[in-house]
Amino acid sequence: MVDYDELRRKFKAKRPSGARSGKAAVKAIAREYELKRAELSAGAPVFHRGPLFYGMVVLLMVVIGALVVPQILNGTLTVGKKRIERNDLQARKAINSLTIALGRYKFHVGEYPSNEEGLAVLAYRRPADIRRVRAAHKGWDGPYVNHIVKDPWGNDYVYETRSDGGHPVLYSKGPDGRAGTTDDVMPDQLSFDAAFTDTSWTNGWAPCELRGVVVAPDEETRRRVREEMKQYE
Repeated sequence: MVDYDELRRKFKAKRPSGARSGKAAVKAIAREYELKRAELSAGAPVFHRGPLFYGMVVLLMVVIGALVVPQILNGTLTVGKKRIERNDLQARKAINSLTIALGRYKFHVGEYPSNEEGLAVLAYRRPADIRRVRAAHKGWDGPYVNHIVKDPWGNDYVYETRSDGGHPVLYSKGPDGRAGTTDDVMPDQLSFDAAFTDTSWTNGWAPCELRGVVVAPDEETRRRVREEMKQYE
């Protein structure tokens, strides 16, 4: 008869004891976990952000800067399909200022400058020029702009009056320097009438079409208003 208790005592397995057995169990579990994770993720690689990663980021930023900064310094930058041109913006700003100035000139004088006078009459500052223009145009109260300069591409702004008395022709010939092409910079036609729609800039001036017309409740008030209006004539 076999004595099983004796055999178990004889062939009893030797087990590691203490902390060694615990560490071995933890390592075995960790290995099993990594194998299962690799199996479930189809062996997807794990990227670590080391020196090579940050070096590539810095290189990419340098390349982007080399492409974008020169465009900014030159005044051009393409955003999507639209090109932003600094000279074009400057021309539009100048055209807008000239358009408003022409409207104010007409508000005071009653008509736009002639082709012979051109835009220069908006910026008269010398006493001799002021006396001459006031003798020719009653109501002139300039200068309406500080000075007249060429457009950002070195060309004169085009200015011509219309025979029907409408808004004058005013525009920049744009980068190509040729009139009538698609890059011409045109004004907002409503800006010509800005001086008449908002008269807060006039400081008491009456529109040209109302000068000499006094509406008053009685003759005494009429005479007083006429005397006050003489200072603007």
